Amino acid sequence: MDKTKILLLDDREENLLALKAILNRDDIAIYETTSANEALRIVWDNEIAVALVDVQMPGMDGFEFAETLASNPKTREILIVFVTAISKETTYAVRGLKSGAIDYLYKPLDPYITNAKVDALIRLSRSQREIREKNRLLENYATIVTNSPDIIATVDPETARILSINPSVHTILGLPPQSLVDTSMLDLLVDPLNSGLKEVLISRSYMEGQTIVTEDQFYGRLREPLWLELRIMFKNRLLFINLHNIEKRKAHERELVEAQAVAEKARKVKESFLANMSHEIRTPLNGILGIANLLDATELDSSQRNLLDMLTQSSGSLLNILNDILDISKMEEGKFSIIPQPTDLRNVGKSIMDLLKFKGDEKGISLGFYVDSKIPDCVMVDGMRLNQILMNLVGNAIKFTHQGSVNLRIEHDGLVENHHQIKFIVADSGIGISEKNIKNIFSEYGQASEETSHHYGGTGLGLTISKNLVKLMKGDLKVKSEVDRGSEFYFTFLLEEDAKTSQKAAVISFNDLPPFTDKKVLVAEDNPVNSLLIKKYLTTWKIATTMVVNGQEALDALAKSEYDLIILDSRMPVMDGFETARYIRNTLHLDVPILSLSATVLTEEVQEALQSGMNDTLSKPFQPAKLHEKIETLMYSLI
Repeated sequence: MDKTKILLLDDREENLLALKAILNRDDIAIYETTSANEALRIVWDNEIAVALVDVQMPGMDGFEFAETLASNPKTREILIVFVTAISKETTYAVRGLKSGAIDYLYKPLDPYITNAKVDALIRLSRSQREIREKNRLLENYATIVTNSPDIIATVDPETARILSINPSVHTILGLPPQSLVDTSMLDLLVDPLNSGLKEVLISRSYMEGQTIVTEDQFYGRLREPLWLELRIMFKNRLLFINLHNIEKRKAHERELVEAQAVAEKARKVKESFLANMSHEIRTPLNGILGIANLLDATELDSSQRNLLDMLTQSSGSLLNILNDILDISKMEEGKFSIIPQPTDLRNVGKSIMDLLKFKGDEKGISLGFYVDSKIPDCVMVDGMRLNQILMNLVGNAIKFTHQGSVNLRIEHDGLVENHHQIKFIVADSGIGISEKNIKNIFSEYGQASEETSHHYGGTGLGLTISKNLVKLMKGDLKVKSEVDRGSEFYFTFLLEEDAKTSQKAAVISFNDLPPFTDKKVLVAEDNPVNSLLIKKYLTTWKIATTMVVNGQEALDALAKSEYDLIILDSRMPVMDGFETARYIRNTLHLDVPILSLSATVLTEEVQEALQSGMNDTLSKPFQPAKLHEKIETLMYSLI
């Protein structure tokens, strides 16, 4: 395979040396320079696939360089990754993405993350190149089909006898036209008994001036079958038949099938990238949240408690951003599910306002919450998604309000065919949105203006997610706003009343969860921090725990002892969780319960876990109580 050409652009030689050392591989050809102008010459003369570009450089900076590449058809397909040591604020990320980059690497560079991202970009570049080449082939076939001359013939509808035929028959079928006059057109068909033309003749389905379209295979040169499209018109007691060579179109259709396969491959590349991204972020995030759980169970002074709260809040924000990105991907592919469940709207609203109260207190603004008394105690709605929508809207309102108030109102707008029409309103006295900028706020990564993005930060994904979620739940998120007077976001759902009462789960410390009696669990987890956390949880619950770092070590442990439960990380070196589970089920024939730990939340990975023989899955980051619940279910319910 040809080497993938990668450009390294950095104004400092030592940074280029560091990048070259990380990317020193046989499958990569590296072009390096400290000059943006020299880099432009390199990309013009060479088919560069990926460019790793420093953001801050004298003269032309990284953003301007990326914009220059994006503006030229010859270079706009280059995949650009910014390498930077500057702030990770969303302002820089959004500007970078708008200038043409698709990702960031932050200094000091992690060799494993850098190589993983470059690998993903190389695969993506190759897939995109294949798609472009296939598209060019398809366009060529379409041109050939469109410009092909057609056979034109007049035929006796009673006998199918050819009365006249033009010279194109010689070009297409290799038959001299004069030899075909007075012969039956059915004699030219590969399968006259099952032909579309014969069906037309027998059924006499034609009417004066009406065109009938069918397809048949004809004998071409050297008696090879050739597909022709027949456009048949009955006029003046004759059949006028236009025969168009569609072999090219058939080939085009075959190419389309192949192109679809290429597109499917590109889709899988995207899924793989999302899975890798999710895994790379969720694995350390699980460690951060897990350590926060361990710290929460210790004696802390007020200062330490505040720091722990900020750590938990920041980790939660990062998790929300990651979930937003994955949610958008699921929505684009139509894989996003809305699951109505019995829900108490009062609990949903109160929980959100209680959770965000400290943010309001920090800014000195009041938070108000009102629920119409006519709203039932329990309705059928996807409470988790509703909570996500309202959390985004109320959080946004607090962010853009400096004084005054933010209010969440849930109003009853009457009954429609036994369904309650319920309106959700989030109103604030914040900075407001100008009429010309309102159209931007629901777009992906969009905000009211660049100034708003600079001053307030944020990914711009929250309102996009909320808009799409409301639409999936049969509503429409709208906004009314006036600059310096505040904004009001609102939507309406038709919800069915439910007689059940929703229950809000209490948050329980892992120390307070009940222990297990005489249970042995085998855990395969290669990440040392996550391994430490899981062992801490299990030993606290009085479980005899054996820890290993890959699937092969898990199989070795199974050869020496029996266990009540096996917990397998899905991605491990040597032998991953899926392969290990299949070996346990198909070769060892053990029915011991298996729980999959995964750092991705993609449906495909969950399905693969279940198909490999695992009984259940748990996504990182997880709460200890959820792990306890899964263990209890698997060890006792599956007996």
